Amino acid sequence: MVIIGLSGVSLFLMIIGSVVTYYARKSNGNGIIQISDDEAGKLMAEHTPTSLIFSEISYTVNNRKILDNVSGIVQPGQVMAIMGASGAGKTTLLDILAKRLKSGTATGSIYLNGQNVASEQYKKLIGYVDQEDVMIPTLTVYETILYSALLRLPRSMSTAAKKFRVMEVMQELGIDGIKDSKIGQPGARSISGGERRRVAIACELVTSPSVLFLDEPTSGLDAYNALNVVECLVNLAKNYKRTVVFTVHQPRSNIVTLFDQLLLLASGRVVYSGPESEAQSYFKLIGYPCPPGFNIADYMIDLTMGAIRRLPNQPSSIVKPSLTADSAAVDEDNAFFAPSQTPKTTPSFQEGLENTTEQWATQPSAGNSNVTSAPDIQVEEVQEDGLPSYLKDLVEYYQHSAIAVVIKDVIQNTVDAAQSLEGDQTSINSISIYQRPGPLAQFQILANRTFKNLYRNPMLMFSHYAMAVILALVCGSLFYQVSNTIAGFQNRMGLFFFYEALLGFMCLTSLQVFASERILFVRERANGYYSPTTYFLAKVLFDIIPLRVVPPLMMALISYYMVGLVEGVAQFFKFLLVLILFNLTAAAVCLAIGIVVKNLSLANLLACMVMLFSMLFAGLLLNKDSMPPYFGWLKYLSFFNYTLEAMLVNELLYLQLVEERFGLKIDVPGATILSTFGFNAKNYWPDVIRLASMFLVFILIAYIWLVLFVKERR
Repeated sequence: MVIIGLSGVSLFLMIIGSVVTYYARKSNGNGIIQISDDEAGKLMAEHTPTSLIFSEISYTVNNRKILDNVSGIVQPGQVMAIMGASGAGKTTLLDILAKRLKSGTATGSIYLNGQNVASEQYKKLIGYVDQEDVMIPTLTVYETILYSALLRLPRSMSTAAKKFRVMEVMQELGIDGIKDSKIGQPGARSISGGERRRVAIACELVTSPSVLFLDEPTSGLDAYNALNVVECLVNLAKNYKRTVVFTVHQPRSNIVTLFDQLLLLASGRVVYSGPESEAQSYFKLIGYPCPPGFNIADYMIDLTMGAIRRLPNQPSSIVKPSLTADSAAVDEDNAFFAPSQTPKTTPSFQEGLENTTEQWATQPSAGNSNVTSAPDIQVEEVQEDGLPSYLKDLVEYYQHSAIAVVIKDVIQNTVDAAQSLEGDQTSINSISIYQRPGPLAQFQILANRTFKNLYRNPMLMFSHYAMAVILALVCGSLFYQVSNTIAGFQNRMGLFFFYEALLGFMCLTSLQVFASERILFVRERANGYYSPTTYFLAKVLFDIIPLRVVPPLMMALISYYMVGLVEGVAQFFKFLLVLILFNLTAAAVCLAIGIVVKNLSLANLLACMVMLFSMLFAGLLLNKDSMPPYFGWLKYLSFFNYTLEAMLVNELLYLQLVEERFGLKIDVPGATILSTFGFNAKNYWPDVIRLASMFLVFILIAYIWLVLFVKERR
């Protein structure tokens, strides 16, 4: 029987190895992709050039104003950079523009091509790239982008067309040369930080978004890679007529010159919003010229932090003007917000800016103004709105500038013009919303991805199998052909309890099933990759089958007949059923803890405590009939208790134990021994049902928590 058991295990492992090898070869086939000319034409024509307009955006959390009256315009083919010091509100504004979930109250208007767009339609037209690149390290660059395409592109689109789209995007971003390189992880060989950032961008570009939002795409990169990423975004905007908006903290001067539009924030207020090419002229005209050779980005950040001061001979008071923009001048100034390779300057704009400055300053010759860095910290007068006086002056200068007037008028004119397109075929709201893959297709794609991740990181699966085989052989040798005596009963009980402890603590690896991908799941869920249900089913299935069903099966096949447990095919399968159900229940408990508790160390500690307390009330360490009444109810929460009882009942119910004392042989029915230790001889099937119920309850808890509480909170 030992030989048969080992042969069965070997055959099973050979089958598993063959399947894995077949899957590996099949999944790596990235050959020539052939699609029809019509389908290729549709891929190239599906992008809709879209302007982004946001007007008077304000955001409040707990009566604290985070953003106040922020407006701006970005046309197709343009790049807008949102700059500011830490805490200025850059990411908050980006999240609101991308319509991400926010906990506070947001007001204002967001338009695409001058039109209000429904949320479902809006999300179809945009892409969002988070600051942190969270990807599966075992996948290649091509596979990472392909899974994004398979999950998010229309269900009517062929797989070949989706692969073609992936190759097209990789060529757009210049990463087709590393398509077969694995993403990798910190501390191991992987692609560079700049390449990772471009892969993250590619995952969004496969859906052909008209507007692309990025949260600090240069964060964590060296100067060279940061420049490469920004140049990639600029080329993407210019060559493919995308609208690109991203936050940036403090870029180098050669990066700043690549921006078309610049939005400078300080404490949630606009200090400047307009063409980047006019920023230096604007600050010079209001009395804050950037010193020659100084990085304008560094200068603007210093300015918003109060590190730049006017000299005493400069005006500190502000006189509010009564500014009326000439309609003709506004028409000419609209050119500043039209896409072009190099932003241009018109006399109308320059004159309007100078006129505005003259109305604001008591000494209009801004060119003679001197600005210096203030080495000494000065206490600023705080205004009623909580702003220091220097910042309040900067905000009010901008609010009454020609640029602000132009932006306001362009927004109004664009929105008015768009009203006539409502219901027209050219309206952005008339674009049909395609159907993404259904639940079954999502499950197949996610199952494929999960399995690929599992077999490319085989140590976890191999260690489970190796431990199961080795310990089964050790136990089979230690408890070899156990006798039908009282000592034999003790050995049987000890063996079953050891199996429970071994499998129970092996199930602690279920804590990692979700914890390792928590951030990835939250990001992909927010971006509409799939439903939580299909993700949960795929993850649970590929944790249950290879890691929770196979090891107990291997242990039973090897050790059952080595130990000499009760004969009979029915008894063997009943033993195997209990062992597998126990393993599933322990895994479900750990899975639920791993999903509910974010901190992995705390989850590990909690899971160990649950296992230990469940072992305490299993009936081996403490007789169940002798428990104090106020603790007795705890045995009903112990899945170790149900498992041990079911295995002992299956083994001893019809077994006659023989005990020899003083030369006499005493026959002791197994049922009598069971009752002595507090076990019920009729409880096999009730215990099986209880184990199955506990498994379902904890799986349900894990699923409900995942659906209701594990989501993006910003």
